[in-house]
Amino acid sequence: MNTKNIIKQKALELFNDKGMLNVTLREVGAKLGKSYGNITYHYKTKEHVVAELYTDMVNELKTISVKMMGDGDMFNNMINVPAHTYDLSVKYLFLFKDFVEIKRSYPKIAALVDTSNALRKSQLKQLLVALQNRGLLRDDLDDDGLDYLMELSGAIRAFFFLSHSNSDFKKSEMKAAYIEYVNKLLLPYLTLKGKQRYYDAPKIK
Repeated sequence: MNTKNIIKQKALELFNDKGMLNVTLREVGAKLGKSYGNITYHYKTKEHVVAELYTDMVNELKTISVKMMGDGDMFNNMINVPAHTYDLSVKYLFLFKDFVEIKRSYPKIAALVDTSNALRKSQLKQLLVALQNRGLLRDDLDDDGLDYLMELSGAIRAFFFLSHSNSDFKKSEMKAAYIEYVNKLLLPYLTLKGKQRYYDAPKIK
């Protein structure tokens, strides 16, 4: 691993443990036994580190999405999203914990977040419409209803990570709790056929 990646990984570890606001580049350098000048040679500011970590997370999420969509069963894909993305979310936990502060402090990163979120929402909406067309999702959900469902889905995922301490995520049962917590949101919006599929579908743990 090259020096730049070593710095980035140490920063990620510290951001997750202490919160982004409580970590300086000087501290990152001290933990690595490197001078502040050596750190800023690779990353001029903390914003540059955060931006690169966010980009890394988005790229890893894209890789997961491509693999996940490969089986062709859209319904299974939908309910297994939390299982596929949980470990990634824990890896970049500070991006959830410090989300508001990141968007407030770093406008350029906020723009990146808005762009990538808009793309993910567009892809998710296509999936929801496809499930609707297959009679698995209630057909009384119009565009506004689908948009609301997507917003709600994002909110409860973020709330889960915000409402638990970092030590909680070291417990093996947390992943199963997260999957159940997120997927329960779908149940009121599924048709009878969809609910049957939900209960019969193999769940990734």
